[in-house]
Amino acid sequence: MPTDGYSFTRGAFAGEVLDGLLFPYPPPLSVADPEEARTVARLVRVMEGRLGGLIDSVKFDEEETIPDDVIAALASHGFLGMTIPRRFGGLELSPRAYARVCEAVGGVDSSIGVFIGVHCGLGCKAIVLYGTEDQKQRWLPGLARGEILVSYALTEPLVGSDAQHVKTTATLSADGSHWSLNGHKIWIGNAHRAAVIATFAQTEVERDGKRVLRPTAFLIEPTMPGFRVVETARKMGIRGSTQAELEYTNLRVPAENVLGEIGKGFAVAVHVLNGGRLTLAAGCTGGAKHIFAEMTKYVEQRIQFGKPLADFEITQRKLSSLASEIYASDSMLGILANLATEDDSDWSLEAAIAKVFASELVWRAADEMVQVAGGRGFVKPYPYERFLRDSRINRIFEGANEILRLFIALNGIQTLSGHLKEVSAALREPIKHLGLLSEFAAARVRSVFGASATLDVDIDPRLAKHKEYFEKHVAELRSAAEHAVATYRGEIVDRQLVVERLSNMAIELFATACVISHTQTLLIDDRGDQPAKAIMLCDIFCVESGIRFRAARVALAGGSAGVIDEERKDAAREIRRDGGYGMPDSILDVAPPAPRTDRTGR
Repeated sequence: MPTDGYSFTRGAFAGEVLDGLLFPYPPPLSVADPEEARTVARLVRVMEGRLGGLIDSVKFDEEETIPDDVIAALASHGFLGMTIPRRFGGLELSPRAYARVCEAVGGVDSSIGVFIGVHCGLGCKAIVLYGTEDQKQRWLPGLARGEILVSYALTEPLVGSDAQHVKTTATLSADGSHWSLNGHKIWIGNAHRAAVIATFAQTEVERDGKRVLRPTAFLIEPTMPGFRVVETARKMGIRGSTQAELEYTNLRVPAENVLGEIGKGFAVAVHVLNGGRLTLAAGCTGGAKHIFAEMTKYVEQRIQFGKPLADFEITQRKLSSLASEIYASDSMLGILANLATEDDSDWSLEAAIAKVFASELVWRAADEMVQVAGGRGFVKPYPYERFLRDSRINRIFEGANEILRLFIALNGIQTLSGHLKEVSAALREPIKHLGLLSEFAAARVRSVFGASATLDVDIDPRLAKHKEYFEKHVAELRSAAEHAVATYRGEIVDRQLVVERLSNMAIELFATACVISHTQTLLIDDRGDQPAKAIMLCDIFCVESGIRFRAARVALAGGSAGVIDEERKDAAREIRRDGGYGMPDSILDVAPPAPRTDRTGR
């Protein structure tokens, strides 16, 4: 069965199981590329050894910076050149290898993870993918050695990270020698230290005989006239990393500093951010593993009512559920990292799913860590409150999870809407406006010849029940998606609660499929107690995932959920009118104090 250019999640929305994308589970890096595996193992050991004692997370958090000697050490070990080709002095790691290192970094220090992610995964990657040979020669060697740093400036106050609609503008000079940029960027990682910054601005181009504005990517330098760092942000978490506010006032950028093609900046942003979701999922998975290890140690040592917390059933429920979810996140990561190595693979929806799942997992893990630690979870010098603060940003980074859920389902139901022109037209604009449009053509969404509604691979008998329910759920996703499209037609794009539920179903399906594939391989390997542990975690995850899937499906089926959705809209309308809660206090309603005014009436 052909699988190039196809997406497992798109297929699931069409009721098709593209098992060739997930089965058999990818072999470990040590088998796929032993030489690269040795490089990764070295980097992981260095990181988990905390960079020779230089990584001090408490200090980074308190001082709100990563010291220069730490950055120099990262560079000396090769961390800053991981995504740069060898001919420019980098390590040229594959997506699988880079993701594994990012997982290790995420388990050691979140601020270092953000620092490396911005430098390697956004800035360097943008130049590697879209830079001219001259641009690569000019910047990549210094970036690989850590002599200079790079940043990636997309986010703006009014449009967030929607590359399609950035407000910053760029005007070409009359002689064509330079561009003049004017605009405002916020929360730009590493920008105050960077020697080069990939940024985005609207440029005038011709489309179908008309002059229109389209985003273009540029490489700018802080030394260029008109560039200013306004300030750096004070943050809840990841305080060691630095996010800056930038201002461009007639910023003069040479014409040769255009990155990629004029008017094609959206493609630059989409490709770079897609890879960022893979590595963010990896970092979150690593962070969850680290927090879980701390939690396991704590509940064994903490004695309450004469026995360890680990002896209590509620604690055991927390441990087993988190372990099964980490297993699922790890399983997705292995699949996704492998898909990312394929040149002609559409893994944009799977990257979004993994990012949503892993970012919410690490938040739950940190929250449960604080809970089991009790008062110790809330105060310093214990690290648990920092785990919670550091984990929160991941649900916002690389596309807020609410937006990504819309992206997953709206793209997924494109497979069902081709015969309904008003639905296709309605989908096109909202998906574009999300700033997350898949770059794959509609032709790639068509049904795959030979695909079926079943998982047509040999499965261990111990996984048979999970396979049966998975196939049932694939059919139910298609049925639910078809019903939603037929019911709401062009209005489906505005029925966000419906779309969100479809997305949640798709997330559970992909996670379950990855868990089954991973477990099948571990059962075949049959090493030590590995199969027994894999079956336990697989059983727990598949059952709990199935319960979540069913809840979303039942809600979509109508009945009370549909009524509640309408009441939610009515309640929100009243709340907005009242400017808040708007109900009298149950004990004593006290009128607010009259506003103070001066002589001018203010």
